[in-house]
Order: sequence, then structure tokens, then C-alpha cells
Amino acid sequence: MDRISSSILLMLVVYVVPSEAALSRRCLAGSELFVCILSTFDYTPGKDIPVFELPVDVKAIRFIEPFSDVHGSDNEIQMYDRILHLQLNSPEAIELRSSSTRAVEISPNLAYADFSSNAITEVLVPPNQSYALRYLDLNFNYRLKHPQALENISRLVNLETLHLSSCVVETIPHNMFENLNRLAHLTLASNNLKQINLEQLPMSLTLLRLDVNGLKEFPTSEMARLPLLEDLNLEHNELKELNVNALVQTAPKLRLFSIGRNPLKQPVLNAILDELNRRNIAYYNMEVSSDMQCGEHEVHYRGVCMASDFFLMKWTDWLELIMLFVGLVALLGGIAYGGTVLWKRYHMAIFSVQTNRSEP
Repeated sequence: MDRISSSILLMLVVYVVPSEAALSRRCLAGSELFVCILSTFDYTPGKDIPVFELPVDVKAIRFIEPFSDVHGSDNEIQMYDRILHLQLNSPEAIELRSSSTRAVEISPNLAYADFSSNAITEVLVPPNQSYALRYLDLNFNYRLKHPQALENISRLVNLETLHLSSCVVETIPHNMFENLNRLAHLTLASNNLKQINLEQLPMSLTLLRLDVNGLKEFPTSEMARLPLLEDLNLEHNELKELNVNALVQTAPKLRLFSIGRNPLKQPVLNAILDELNRRNIAYYNMEVSSDMQCGEHEVHYRGVCMASDFFLMKWTDWLELIMLFVGLVALLGGIAYGGTVLWKRYHMAIFSVQTNRSEP
């Protein structure tokens, strides 16, 4: 029986190897000295197992679009799973961008992963294992908006950088960061966040990007502590006020705080900037020239970019002025009326006194 099984296996190997050898993929010539560059290809889990001829010491893989496509392939790696990872000699770093990838499975030895600009709907992180992943880029994955797609990230306890910008995220899973005690950089820009609970965030953060969301308030509390936070970006939100004192109590090491492009009124913004100046906290990055460049419909005011109508009075401002004017007129009218009444009473009192004196 063993001989029959061995014969069948030998026949399969003889049949498969020559056919796969022609399809074996190699690093782009010369690239293996730094990072092995491979062209993307069609890969569907369960249908085929790709074959590669890679140097045994390759630790980093980068996928790029093919220079030419003579076979009419879509070049879509639908899933980066453990089988593909093993076939690539289990690299420590992987860059797979713009390949319409729908799911990724994190392998224990993977330390760096860039899966940005794909169509990822889930990140698979099997439980009861340890993971070396320190850097994970999931930017521009518009199907990651469902909270359950992000819950498994809590198992990546060695994560130091996490990019989740432009992912249409609306809510953050409650336990998403509970084990990420080494996370230093977190970007959640260009999402649909309407609120944020600072108590959920790890205390290890040094950089936090929440710009281009729909935050109407930035709640600080005694329970929220970000003792190492140095760089905070809240630009392009719906903030109308902000308590700088409470913010500094939450993040005492804050050094850069981007607050522009919010619907703040001029007196409110002036008060915020004055307090930031008093505390030596910058509100734009002087080392990045783009921070000083405003858009076409923006104005530059005290180092921050604001909407072009920043100096113009909105209808609500006019309404406030009208109400103030009406209130002032009513107050003056009330004072005048009260004064008239008192004046009449005064004269009546004098007349009464004089009349009493003239009577025998």
C-alpha cells in the first residue's frame, strides 16, 4: 500500500513540477540585494499554489504591477494568506498595494506589512499565538468600515505603528486597543468618525491623527490619559470650541497641535492660539512647507488655514447681533419706561406734600 501511495505521489510531483517550473517567479533582477521585487499575479486561495525561486536569505518582498501583461491577467492577489507567505519563504516584511486584495492573514513572524490601497474586508489574526508585527498600513481600504473587521488587531501586541486612514471607519471597536501597549503612531484621518473616546486609546501614543473627520467635540476627562502624546492633528473637523487647559492635562507632553480648518469663530480661535503660545505648543509644523500652504478657498490667519469665509459674518452671527440689538432696545425701553414711571411718581409725591402743607 505504501509503495502504491509513494508511486502516486511521485507521479504527481513529476507532473506538477515541470508545469509549475515554467510559472515559477523570481525577484526582479538586482532587487534582491535590498528587497525582492515581484510582479503581482492572479492568486485565489484553494485554486493554486504559486511557486517562486527566491534567495534563501530574502527577508522583504515588494509586489508591483507587471511591466507587461501578455496573458490578459487581472493580477489580483485576492488574499494574502499563510500558504502564500510560506511560499515566499516567510518574509519578515511585505508590501502588497493596489492589488484588489480582499483579506489578509497575519503570520507570526511578519514584522512589517503594507496592505494599503486594496479592498480588504477583514484582517485575520488567529488566536493563541504570538505575533512579531510592529508596523501595519491599511490606509485606503474602503471596506474596513465595519467594526468587526478591526477587532482582531487587538491580538497584535507588538504593534507600534497603525495606519487606518481613508477606510470609511465610523466607529472603533471597544476592545480594539486594549492590548496594544506599544502602539506609538496611530492615524485615523479621513474617516467618518463623529466621536472619539480617548479612554479607549493606549497611553503609549506619541502621535495621533484624527483630521478630516466629523468630530464635533474632543472630550477630555480625568480618566483619559495620553502622557506621551506629542503630536495631535484635529484639522478639518466640526469643532466649534476646545478647552486647551483640559487638553494639556490629558496630554502634558503635547508639542504640536494642528487645529486649523475647523468652524471656530475668530475670538474662540484667538483664545486657543494665545493659550497654545503661552504653553509653547506649536500649531503648525515649521519643518513641513505644506503646513503653511492654504487651499484655494482658504485664508491664512496666525499660522493656520481657515475657510475663506472665516472673516465674514454668517447668518447665525447676524441673528445673534439682531437679537442683541433687540435685547438692547428692549432694555433701554424698559429703563426709559421705568424712569418715566418713577419721574411721575416723584412729581405726584411732591405735589401731594405741597397740597398737605397748604391745607389749614
